[in-house]
Amino acid sequence: MSDNQIYKLLGFSRSLEAVRANIMILSTGKRVSVPLGELETSEISEDLNRNELREVYRRMYGGENTVTAYDMKDRRERSWFAYMIIALSLSVIYIFCTVTGVKPVNIPWLHMIVPPAVFLYPLTFILVDILNEFYGLRLARRAIIFSFIANILFVLGLMVTAALPGLQEWRLGAAWSEIVDSIAAVLIASSVAYIVSENVNSWLLCKIKALMHSRYLFVRVIASSTVAAALDSIIFCTLAFYNTLSADVIKSIIISQFLIKMVYAIVGTGPIYGTRALFRKYISL
Repeated sequence: MSDNQIYKLLGFSRSLEAVRANIMILSTGKRVSVPLGELETSEISEDLNRNELREVYRRMYGGENTVTAYDMKDRRERSWFAYMIIALSLSVIYIFCTVTGVKPVNIPWLHMIVPPAVFLYPLTFILVDILNEFYGLRLARRAIIFSFIANILFVLGLMVTAALPGLQEWRLGAAWSEIVDSIAAVLIASSVAYIVSENVNSWLLCKIKALMHSRYLFVRVIASSTVAAALDSIIFCTLAFYNTLSADVIKSIIISQFLIKMVYAIVGTGPIYGTRALFRKYISL
């Protein structure tokens, strides 16, 4: 809706008969007082902007918490924008984890051997939990597929750059090719683990939510994340490091990854509860 051209809403006043809107005629600066019932059907309402109309309808049909048609439109826009941000974040984290998943890191004080990706990857479970909670299984799966395709395209792009002829003087040519080859090798492992674990996580969330009638959010988050984390750790580590690391080292990496992901699952219930409150207040209808 365009900006005001003729009239501007200044506020409201209450008389014995009814609530009246105080309107300024912009061309003259003159102020008039119009009953809300008359304002709605007059030409003045056609010139008011969306925020002004929202306040008019709130005064007419309820208190400050009344949700008008304009509020509903704003909330739908905010809802899809939030979905886009979450889906994009899912893709960025997944791509980052694919790149950093090629390097096992030894953490002596934790007695763990893990790839750096394990410290960021569990956030995908939290994001998928949020998507399931507010958008349902179908849209959560769409976000998972979107991030999966984005990761495939990213790695394919890296493989094309590695295949292109480079300058002989560039000292990083061989190293670049080795890194890209390693990332491509991890791609299969990460792709299988990601698709299986995230879809299982989404499915379990919805099933447990239905069984518990949408109660006990922390139960379904922790239960689904436990199963998904176990599947993801076993599938990824087995496929990614088979024939490159010993069975004992792979077992150690699997256990380490699972424990770290479970810490995220437990701690992550707090942000999910906070996000649910924000969604209900500012986005959900």
